[in-house]
Amino acid sequence: MSNNEMMKEKRYVGVKETVLYGVANGGQVIGYNMVRMQMTFFLVTVFGIPSEAVATMIMVMGFWDAFNDPIMGTVVDRTRTRLGKLRPYLLFVPIPLGIATVVFFGGAEFLSGVQSDAVKIVYMCLTYFIWEFFYTIGDIPFWGLSAAISPNPVDRSNAIASARFLSSIIGGLVTPIISLFIDLSNKGVIGLNMRQLFLVMGIVAGSLGMGLFSLSGIFCRERVVQNSDEPKVLDCFRFLFKNKPLMLIVGSSILSTIEGITDTFAQYFYIFSLGAASWGTIVGIPGAVSGFAAYPLMPLIERRLTSKQIVIRTSLLKAAVATVIFLIGLKFYRKPMVIVPLLMIQGFVFSAISSIKMVVPTKMIGDTVDYMEWKTGERNEGMAFSLLTFISKLTGSLCTAIATSIMPVIGLVTVELADNSLQLVESATVNTRFWLWALITIIPPVVSLLSLIPFKFYDLEGEKLRTIQEEMMARREEKSRAVSQNSTSD
Repeated sequence: MSNNEMMKEKRYVGVKETVLYGVANGGQVIGYNMVRMQMTFFLVTVFGIPSEAVATMIMVMGFWDAFNDPIMGTVVDRTRTRLGKLRPYLLFVPIPLGIATVVFFGGAEFLSGVQSDAVKIVYMCLTYFIWEFFYTIGDIPFWGLSAAISPNPVDRSNAIASARFLSSIIGGLVTPIISLFIDLSNKGVIGLNMRQLFLVMGIVAGSLGMGLFSLSGIFCRERVVQNSDEPKVLDCFRFLFKNKPLMLIVGSSILSTIEGITDTFAQYFYIFSLGAASWGTIVGIPGAVSGFAAYPLMPLIERRLTSKQIVIRTSLLKAAVATVIFLIGLKFYRKPMVIVPLLMIQGFVFSAISSIKMVVPTKMIGDTVDYMEWKTGERNEGMAFSLLTFISKLTGSLCTAIATSIMPVIGLVTVELADNSLQLVESATVNTRFWLWALITIIPPVVSLLSLIPFKFYDLEGEKLRTIQEEMMARREEKSRAVSQNSTSD
């Protein structure tokens, strides 16, 4: 039997552990989606902070991530405990991260009597900094665990698919539920104003989300043996930048940043063009179905296409569908009976593609970890997956900052009401609804085609990848035999 066959047959991770890893990611995404997708709306519309200040804060924090994620990755790679190098952080971080989520979204209610923009801005910056700090401490070890949970690539792929699948189900409920409660609050149905509503939602996201997130540290194990020696800090960074396949994935992800602005502007499109934020719930139904259905198809897709081919073809398909939807809706973007079905079709396709693309890059980063271990003898899950989290948060910050900066350009401006609160309104001089239509359909996916350029140079696939995996399997088996012999002789 070949090493490759042995690798496919020998499994280490059971169904229970795979599912719980996915549920944990779902809990993590509850808090993440709450912060990322509602940040601009909450800070500008509910908290009453000027959009320019919000955009600046988000941009600065995005650059801060450029430093703290690799630093945290280095800390993780140098950690040596009886529980492993990843699990200790997953056992610790859920509680402070949950508290930070509550404090961030409680700001508008806690400071409801404060008129000073300066005080509000300081509170915003401080609480978001704390939230982001603890999120980093948890996120890097979590995704690093996907590469350390098993030496078998099939186990790792299943864990990643489970995480993405269940996070889509659990975390995907956040936006439509929030949209529904925003409408209920505006209509006075639930007896909570917007400040109180976001405080309650922060409490739910902080307690429920982080409770589920803690399952990863409690029930999941690290099975890939680490070197006993702690790597030097400079070596961690040197290995990182010598990892060419990883750097190409990073470059591609950064170039795809603009895709993320769709989520920010969708809510405004539903409010201004369609008349109610809750239209988003209806629009999201087909996407929820297709997003879930895509995950079970991943093994079939991966048997037919390489990871590189999957990324390229899905990106081209997304841009093509977006172009058709945009052109069809050009004359109807103010009419819900036409636009809602179009957006449902778009959501059906986009969600399936997103599900696939969420699994593939994560799996590819795991491949790059094996590549560097094969090349240098060192495993650097912490540093490698710190780039995954860095990319996620940097691109999230960038797209939120871009979206916030674009708002006044496309005619979304704030006015002060009689009770000193702020409200977003359309400018009379700009066709805001046209630009919102373009920003939620054609502009993001077409511009993000630039992200395919780095993949022209990506070659960690096919026979090269199989050879590396077979050699690493043989090395690990030899290392295990040596450890067993030493233990016996002792």
